[in-house]
Amino acid sequence: MKYFFSILCVVHVSSVQSQTVPPLIEQSCIECHDKETAKGSLDLTALKFDLADFATRQRWIRIHDRVEKGEMPPKAEDLPAEQRAALVKSLSSSIHAVDHAEVIAHGRGPLRRLNRDEYEQNLRDVLQLPSLDIRDMLPEDREGHHFNKASETLDISRVQLTAYLDAAEAALRAAMITADKPPPVAKFRAVGTNLFPSNDTFGERAAMFFAKNNQAINLAKEDAKNATHDEQIELALFRSAHWPYYGYPKGFIARLPGDYKVRFSARAVLQQPGHKLVAAKQPVPMTFRARKPSGPDVSGDVRATGGIMDVPAEKTTFETIIRLLPGETFEYSLLGLPVPLARNVKGGPPTYRYPPFPEGGQPGVAFQWLEVEGPISAETWPPESHRVLFGDSPTNDAKALLRRFVKLAAREPIAEETLRTFDDLIQSRLNEKAPFNEAMLAGYKAFLCSGHFLYLREPEHEDDHFAIASRLSHFLTNTRPDAALSALAAQKQLRDDAVLKGETERLIASSGFERFIRSFTDYWLNLRHIRRDEPDIRLYPEYRFDDYLVESMELETRTFVTAMIRDNLPAMVLVDADFVFANDRLAKHYALPPLSGSAMRKVTLPKDSALGGLLTQAALLKVTANGTTTSPVVRGAWIMERLIGEPPPPPPSSVPAVEPDIRGAKTIRDLLALHTKSKSCAACHARFDPVGLALENFDILGGWRTRYRGLEAGESITGIDRAGHDYTYTLATHVDASGKLLDGRSFQNIQELKAYLAANPRQLAHNLLHQFTIYATGTPVRFADRPEIESMLDACAKNGYRVGDLLRTLVQSRIFLGGQKP
Repeated sequence: MKYFFSILCVVHVSSVQSQTVPPLIEQSCIECHDKETAKGSLDLTALKFDLADFATRQRWIRIHDRVEKGEMPPKAEDLPAEQRAALVKSLSSSIHAVDHAEVIAHGRGPLRRLNRDEYEQNLRDVLQLPSLDIRDMLPEDREGHHFNKASETLDISRVQLTAYLDAAEAALRAAMITADKPPPVAKFRAVGTNLFPSNDTFGERAAMFFAKNNQAINLAKEDAKNATHDEQIELALFRSAHWPYYGYPKGFIARLPGDYKVRFSARAVLQQPGHKLVAAKQPVPMTFRARKPSGPDVSGDVRATGGIMDVPAEKTTFETIIRLLPGETFEYSLLGLPVPLARNVKGGPPTYRYPPFPEGGQPGVAFQWLEVEGPISAETWPPESHRVLFGDSPTNDAKALLRRFVKLAAREPIAEETLRTFDDLIQSRLNEKAPFNEAMLAGYKAFLCSGHFLYLREPEHEDDHFAIASRLSHFLTNTRPDAALSALAAQKQLRDDAVLKGETERLIASSGFERFIRSFTDYWLNLRHIRRDEPDIRLYPEYRFDDYLVESMELETRTFVTAMIRDNLPAMVLVDADFVFANDRLAKHYALPPLSGSAMRKVTLPKDSALGGLLTQAALLKVTANGTTTSPVVRGAWIMERLIGEPPPPPPSSVPAVEPDIRGAKTIRDLLALHTKSKSCAACHARFDPVGLALENFDILGGWRTRYRGLEAGESITGIDRAGHDYTYTLATHVDASGKLLDGRSFQNIQELKAYLAANPRQLAHNLLHQFTIYATGTPVRFADRPEIESMLDACAKNGYRVGDLLRTLVQSRIFLGGQKP
């Protein structure tokens, strides 16, 4: 029966190939799309109706979509509604038949290579090395359809394979131990003046000083030695970490790589005039940053480690784990505070100036003592990573060890015949007199770089449960199936709706789901580029060195997307919601009532607020700006593509981008009017410019504004920035956020635009399903998938197109589960 069905598919494809262009195309479209006119660079007389050819089929799909939307032909009288419907039905039927037959015969898409994030996490899980860091040894993955999970772009070359081999070897050597006992654990304690490597203050005395009994002290030479042991002396810091700064404990350097436990005592304080300390009214967030020790003129590479801790006004003992490399130390990194920076004074050496004190005093942290212990060794020796490779007891049985390792590493059973290839490789190394452990590593490395480990298969048949398990786990946790999911695959239970739903819920609730959130938002919403453009300090001095704000913006969006799925929020929250997630820094940025601490929490918005939904979140507004200016064209096109699901066509290469006038003399509307003089340009820009114009009240970091800033024209604004430098900019023309959509509806502000966009939740849900599909399966929604996409939307409509429902419905669908091959 299956063979007969395959024959029918081939016959049907052949019959469609032989068809000619539908008559209605000849009647209604050729006049504008023949060889002589070829409007839109489309010559239908030269375009064959060979739907079996993938590239040709894609062109006919675009024609189908434009006809269906009424965009081609643009005049209704050129193709009356009845004829348009007939043409759409004819094209749809022919394209669907060919595409569906291809899916039946070959599956929805090809094998997909693990991207470098997935490969690293798979190795971490297999080798029991949660801190393994080999990602950057691999070439950056190419993107397809905005994600680094598209099968068509995750190819492999000799260069890439070499990199994977090197990464696998590095991982295996990190897992294997050669010592008979754990490395020695070093202990370090700092009090008094040993809490800081120098008595220098970096920005006058206000930025850092030693204090005793809540008052700054002067360290006389005869007291310096005793001060290094005086536990009553506190290190008081009032600045964020940035070059030039070397605020790390004196005398500590990690000799070995690994995790180090750090304990310290600290309290939040306010600095008063005269260098006095009083208890702070709000906690001060901080973290540690790993770095090489250096002087003030060399900052070195730094990375945050240990997580964010909110230091309260009461003395509190904290404990955290930081990851260090050999030769590294760590610096105290207070968040959201000033960063005094050297400024050149005419006729003299560079000087530091501390920004003016805030009302009530300058927040900071006073440290009493600090202890470090590490590297932290495994509870048992040899560690679990070594036992993954060589078992619990010494053995020279290479075949047994290989099979044990493959059983742990493979995501599905591997045939005995296949394993003999790896047996032969290990034996050849032994024959060459290689040490036994080295021979085993060669076999392990070969397996970890083979197609059995490096690629993900599409579920092809009804009983292909292991492929379903791998697809589900790499979708929701960015790694291999865990033991529970693998056991269900072995028992062939993953096509049971209740079982599959239960596993989906379990993975969404797991800690591994954070990896999905990070990866999905990094690519769908471009959050990986949130630090790409530094704010222009001439126009936006208040954002200078404000890493805490940028970090909070990023965390807000990731928290929001998590809530969209876990809390099953309606799809309309993409564009509008009556709440935001905020912390102390974001509350200030968004002009909300003050909040205490760095943790994100849900904040209800007033009814007339312009905030709410992904559309107006600071992170998205930053990644759609360039650090100096905002562009309605860029923002509008990005929003229409990423959130609404209506990507604009690429602009002609001969048309330059719109460059806003940072002098403040011309409005963005004047510049857009000049840019869209051409009718063809204006027609295209009408699709997305209005959305971008509605967002013009938000500056480059999503802060609210009513006037544009400039450097020449307008009202002059002066002050001192976070680095202690003077600034001057101008407030120029007023922002006009009104616009008119392509369908003729007008709006006056972002609130009215949100209402229009939120009124079509199916469009928003439709786009989300497309994003989930490419991320989960590695293949974008095909034409043959469209009926099922609509069916899923129908199923979710009654509950308001909730985001969690969309994801769960996709997991239960034919698109996700596959198994269509005869």
